[in-house]
Amino acid sequence: MATLKCPKCRRPLELTGLAPGDEITCPCGNVTSVPARSRMRWPFIALGLLACPCVGVVAAGTMRNFVRFGQRARAAECKSNLKAWYTTQKLHFRDTGTYEPVFAKVGFTPERINRYAYFVGQGPMEVRDEERSAVPDGAVSVGVDTFWFKELRPIDLEALPPQVKARLGVSGTCPACDITLACAGNTDNDEALDVWVISTGPLDLQDVDGQAAEPGVPLHVVED
Repeated sequence: MATLKCPKCRRPLELTGLAPGDEITCPCGNVTSVPARSRMRWPFIALGLLACPCVGVVAAGTMRNFVRFGQRARAAECKSNLKAWYTTQKLHFRDTGTYEPVFAKVGFTPERINRYAYFVGQGPMEVRDEERSAVPDGAVSVGVDTFWFKELRPIDLEALPPQVKARLGVSGTCPACDITLACAGNTDNDEALDVWVISTGPLDLQDVDGQAAEPGVPLHVVED
């Protein structure tokens, strides 16, 4: 039952059968008009219904950007180590006229707690599945630190794309030679790998955006 309180005595007045604008007399003698029904709440309700999907879209976009930011942050490890390896190779070449695939011989030792594995070709790998893993003689690859990141799976040379494997290591006859390194990691725990390469010379490879490889610049070959 619709009612209206008398503005004078606050007595409830029944509005049944009355339309907006009709007058109603209170027993106290006060005459008042039936107010028009409020329409203001409907725009707010409609706005709320429209805003809800927008909030969902914004939240989804924010989550995607957060995931991408995390992936870029993890890839910074890979790019930093590729550049460090490139620098050691150029210094070694300046002194010897050759490039050296064995990591220890050029002083390349990626720090532990690494999400990416590093490969310069076929040969011994430093497997990081224990707190203090031994480094085999002649190691030309370093595995993911699965001791620290127990949720990550090991990555071996065979997991790399064929076009990357084919270009690793020393190519040509030194001093007219070049050397190529790759790193690979799983940044979001799916089946795909994130793969980067760097070389002292030109490579007939393109990055994920179709850009050609340049010597000394990390190239993003496969995006996870």
